[in-house]
Amino acid sequence: MRQEITVKRTLPINLDPKDLPLFRRALEVSFERLHPIHLKNVWILQDTVFAPGEFKFYASHTHVANLGPLQFAKRAINCVPKSWRKIPKGIWIIDEWSPNYFHWMTDCLPRIWEGLERDPKAPVLLPYSYQSLAFVSESLELIGAEVLFFKSNQNLQVSTLILTARTASFPNFNLKLTQKTREKLSFKTASEPWRKVYISRKLAGKRKAHNETEVELILKKRGFEIFYAEKLNLKQQIQLMSESKILVSLHGAALTNMLFLAPNTKVLELRNLDDAKTQCYFNLAAALGLPYYYTLNKGDKADTITTDFTIDLDALSTALDRMEKDC
Repeated sequence: MRQEITVKRTLPINLDPKDLPLFRRALEVSFERLHPIHLKNVWILQDTVFAPGEFKFYASHTHVANLGPLQFAKRAINCVPKSWRKIPKGIWIIDEWSPNYFHWMTDCLPRIWEGLERDPKAPVLLPYSYQSLAFVSESLELIGAEVLFFKSNQNLQVSTLILTARTASFPNFNLKLTQKTREKLSFKTASEPWRKVYISRKLAGKRKAHNETEVELILKKRGFEIFYAEKLNLKQQIQLMSESKILVSLHGAALTNMLFLAPNTKVLELRNLDDAKTQCYFNLAAALGLPYYYTLNKGDKADTITTDFTIDLDALSTALDRMEKDC
């Protein structure tokens, strides 16, 4: 069953009127989503779900990209030499983007909530390779979900499968289920959040700041603490977010952790100049009801996902002045 959802978003708190075209298309968006379905006696072949009784692949639930006849044929052929494993029930929650931190937290966890609503005792089915992803095992442990890992040389025969689909099209979010992730995983603190936090990308492989030293100097003078996500496990990152009243970071996975911020915590995203396409963190802040601020910074290239940046230090100082004034 398909559902059409319309989402309306408010503008950034510190919007410069000349930047309105960057955000205009994100202010009201409609998209369709598929609801979970219950299937009986299905096969899991590699990364797809096949119902032999219907002679049907459910690729719309297991993949973002469209799969054609050739892709289905390859999967069918590859499954022939593999062994078979029978399991009574399970929940399918992944697609080809799922091994990424952002997509695991914002796409897979909402799918888990929907699956567990239908059967709280059903295990989440994951390829064995997911065991090497610390954020996967740590998040599953925190929410207490049972997981069943299967090997790449196995086909699964599942008696009852809860087959979930993305709860929103990228880069949108299902408001109810995104807020449920916050409720399930956030830590409660005894006092009001007090930390001003900058998550640096100095240790990351891409999307670094050429003038990182100057950025950190400005922030330290204002009482910000500098952290590196690579040095923190998931529990430590959640704890840090629960104690933060301001979060600043370059566009990147660390901003996914706004999921764990207390309501009304302020978020500042250091964005790429002239990029009206890459709106996932603006959209995520809106889904969580968080005050969103931004600066525009010159990237080495137009592609925000792969570029490094030169941070506009004057714009950063102006945005921080506004955020601290608003506190």
